[in-house]
Amino acid sequence: MVQGLQKLCIDSISRHWQSFISNGYQLPEVYLVDLLDCCMENDRISVLHQIFHSKETFLQLVDAKDRSVALYKSMQLLIDSDIPIHEELTDLFIKEGKKTEYSRLIKVCEFLMECGWYKAAGKLLSHLYRTMSPLGNRYNILIALTHLISTNIAECKFKRAKDAFVKANTFYDPLKDKDFNVGVLYAEECFRHYCLSNFNEADEWADRALSEISESLPTCLCITVLRRAAKVYINTRRFDRAEALIRHAVDLAAVLYGTSHPLYADTLQDYGFCLLHLDLVSECVVVYSKAVEIIDSVFGDNNMKTAVAHEDLAYATYVYDYNNGNYAKSLEHAERSIAIVNNLLAPDHLLHASTSRLRALILEELAFDEINTRRKDKLLREAQELHNRSLKLCRSILGEENIQTAKHYGNLGRLYQSMNKFDSAEKMHRRAIRIKESLLGPENFELALSLGHLASLYNYDMKRYEDALPLYQRSIDIALRMFGPGELFIRYLLSCYYCTRT
Repeated sequence: MVQGLQKLCIDSISRHWQSFISNGYQLPEVYLVDLLDCCMENDRISVLHQIFHSKETFLQLVDAKDRSVALYKSMQLLIDSDIPIHEELTDLFIKEGKKTEYSRLIKVCEFLMECGWYKAAGKLLSHLYRTMSPLGNRYNILIALTHLISTNIAECKFKRAKDAFVKANTFYDPLKDKDFNVGVLYAEECFRHYCLSNFNEADEWADRALSEISESLPTCLCITVLRRAAKVYINTRRFDRAEALIRHAVDLAAVLYGTSHPLYADTLQDYGFCLLHLDLVSECVVVYSKAVEIIDSVFGDNNMKTAVAHEDLAYATYVYDYNNGNYAKSLEHAERSIAIVNNLLAPDHLLHASTSRLRALILEELAFDEINTRRKDKLLREAQELHNRSLKLCRSILGEENIQTAKHYGNLGRLYQSMNKFDSAEKMHRRAIRIKESLLGPENFELALSLGHLASLYNYDMKRYEDALPLYQRSIDIALRMFGPGELFIRYLLSCYYCTRT
């Protein structure tokens, strides 16, 4: 009875929202979520729009300790209805000047970031930083700069991210800023280096970030530090440490947000990344699938968070289905990701490189199993176009001397092998080896992989056995020193080495 009356009251308020607000009324926070649900259930888009423009009501929703899933869904529903509410809110708060407390505006920025609208969040954060007095609240200045690092990384503006870090690191004073945990700042610098493939530097900053974690650090920020560090440790092959950190982050996120929240899904994606690199591929697919299910239900097909989630699942499914040759699911997820990326991002955004690369890898495998010569050649030509596009983008943003660029050269090398263009394949593999060795040194797993690829080209395709043997030997030596004899990769290389010798 009571619940029925409450539902009727909420429905009435939603139908007369403008007069409700005009008369100076405010709903308690506990009922605002019911109001959002009511508007979504009854397709009252205009009322939702009014609620988001009712400044105090919107800030009340954003200020909530645990933001409701309904808030994220409402935001996305407005955007899907061709109402750019993320841009409207940004412009509204910028136009208002200093009428709203900076701490509340920072929460608005955090909400925009959580929704995947990094450009809007970055615009508002830049405005806040410019208008903050250096003699004002030091915590707000430091947290704004820290978030600016994150938004600039998301937009692939790595120089701006570096500038924001330098400003924050210079401004930070451990004696004056005891209420700001510098580990959060270090975690973003660690992530910047990770995105630039500076894995050794990223590893150092991850260690520094973790050393700053204390009981006073809010759980949401603790989760961010754990996630950043875990992802870096995977790439520096500190697997046990990475797995422990990301499992702890998942547990914390489940308690803090609940298991149907998009921020829990974000943490699951990093857990899936960890499982994939631990060769627990089937478990990885399950975790990524759960993340996609949550993100799809909240954001749909008009959000970058959905694009990234489907790309992750596409690659995991591609690896999982490698032995059976059925790439329908991985291709479906890849194409869904590509469609969103093409719709939302500028053509020169770095994310195009990873989605194009993924589609190219799948097309190569489809070509390998294709009997019809004409269809096979068409698939390989499209894969070549995609790989070249990825390489061009990567070089323009990250430069020639970058591990990601080297990986794209390696991808092209393997494609040219499939196309029987062995001289071109050799050039690509040698470029990959040169870049990796110059950046990572002579004792690195990435280098061992590229040496093994060139050795396989000489052995299986060019019949240059004498050239293949020392490459296999060097690749095996590196891997043995790093992992010992039990690694699957080493067993594969040894079998190739002995076959080549005989």
